[in-house]
Amino acid sequence: MNKEKLLIIGAGISGLYTAYLLQEHYDIRIVEARERVGGRILTVQGHDLGPSWVWGHQKHILGLISSLGLELVEQYTQGDSLYDSPEGVQRFNPPASAPSERIKGGLREVVNALEMRLKAPVLLETVVLRMLQKEQGIVVETDKGVFEAAYVVSTLPPRLAVQSIAYVPDLPEPVQTQFQNIPTWMGYASKCVIEFDEAFWRKEGLSGFAFSHLGPLGEIHDACTEERAALFGFLHSQAKRENIEAEIKAQLLRLYGEKAAKPKNMYLLDWTKEKYTSTRLDALPLRAHPHYGFDVTHFDGKLIFSGTESAFQEGGYLEGALEAAKRIEAELLV
Repeated sequence: MNKEKLLIIGAGISGLYTAYLLQEHYDIRIVEARERVGGRILTVQGHDLGPSWVWGHQKHILGLISSLGLELVEQYTQGDSLYDSPEGVQRFNPPASAPSERIKGGLREVVNALEMRLKAPVLLETVVLRMLQKEQGIVVETDKGVFEAAYVVSTLPPRLAVQSIAYVPDLPEPVQTQFQNIPTWMGYASKCVIEFDEAFWRKEGLSGFAFSHLGPLGEIHDACTEERAALFGFLHSQAKRENIEAEIKAQLLRLYGEKAAKPKNMYLLDWTKEKYTSTRLDALPLRAHPHYGFDVTHFDGKLIFSGTESAFQEGGYLEGALEAAKRIEAELLV
């Protein structure tokens, strides 16, 4: 029996997991504009430059990690924290927060494990340009060729989906407006990981956590792996990018003293410059976690918009990406 063709746009965790859930029921192909899989998941030397944390209430991602045979490590939070204020560096003991965990080896381990279990081909460096509704299904035009499918699932951030792809017939104007107003999670962020010879802050009774109104890093956390001592931080929304590495080193020296003066390595990723994640509308920082969640289709329900921003619960997080994939599974297996 021939399976209906399903094309998935985007090889981030939502697209990969959608394919994983449906591959026994559909003839699936995944197209990805980047030269790599993972989307907003990017791990360098075991450090996550995109999302990194999971929490105990997030059952989908925890279940997936367990089923893939991967290990979790608890986020290190023991000790005092630092406040980088105009009056000087202040040391304090913060109230306990909900414990979080990271994946041993980084989130790339999840991506690798899913990719290994896929039967569907992933076509990298393939940019979708236009989609057309036909009687037989959907025609998807890319810079590498034309594909036809009975169904298409787009896991792109909503702003990117509406700004980078043409639709024939066009998306309704209310949908275009709705999508333009949905911020891309991580689209405004810049994340930096700084490696050292040793985790000296732990020996000094510090958790590694610091927050600052001075910047350039607005908040800092412990990012140690089994092999590497490291801190990571998010750039403050007002931080200037000129001489940014020197500015970060100056801040670390101010916070942690001479032991932080000579880091071994520094990895910096500005997601606002990632054209397959962010749009110009995403350059403005978020004041609060956006209100995510939508259920939008086009082409008489044959084109389904998905991804973490579509999730009504845990939207923006890894959990939301998996929730969106589970919803697609339920819709396409009816």
